[in-house]
Amino acid sequence: MKTTRFDDVDHNLGYAYHGCSYVIQDAEHVFHIRIYDDEPGKATVIRPTQIPEKNSLGKLVEFLQSELGVSRVSFYKGDQGRYADIDLVSLAFRPA
Repeated sequence: MKTTRFDDVDHNLGYAYHGCSYVIQDAEHVFHIRIYDDEPGKATVIRPTQIPEKNSLGKLVEFLQSELGVSRVSFYKGDQGRYADIDLVSLAFRPA
């Protein structure tokens, strides 16, 4: 696991994002994850944008919970064009 601090700020566009980026690799995937300072306990998977098969997803969720202490995980939900939380037990998107 590789960790990097980020501070993405553009005052002209009106945004400021602060937190830590993580790169976590398993045998099949390289996951790029952000945890934002204003949402501690929530991991946002930036890449891949598609949810992996349940076996890999389950291992990722377990790792995030045990190593980073997260209680929420979100992935990109393409049909809605936004990030959405997954249920940590069923590994499916939570209802909007």
